[in-house]
Amino acid sequence: MTQTAQKTADIRFRVELKNKPIVIYKVRSSDDTQDYNVTVVRGKVNNCDCKSYKPCYHMRDVQAHEDERALETAQMAADRKHIEELVDDGDPFFAPRLCRDAFCDEFGIYE
Repeated sequence: MTQTAQKTADIRFRVELKNKPIVIYKVRSSDDTQDYNVTVVRGKVNNCDCKSYKPCYHMRDVQAHEDERALETAQMAADRKHIEELVDDGDPFFAPRLCRDAFCDEFGIYE
């Protein structure tokens, strides 16, 4: 059985267009001579500038990157909501902290 090495996209950077659900990734070619634009619309890869048959490996890897990013964003939102619930429930860990001077005054600590 033969195995072939699978290419991976070299993602250079990501640009979000203001007020539009469009993201453009700049991806380097496998021979390191050109840059390609991979367009993502509403979280789904839409197009790639390369001359390969579609979907190309650039599109595959950018979609994987977008999916991972969306998952992290959802996890951060869930964590933020959980922390807000703890604050609202009066968890002592999230109680307001006294500044050093107020703490010393309250507990009678004199230096």
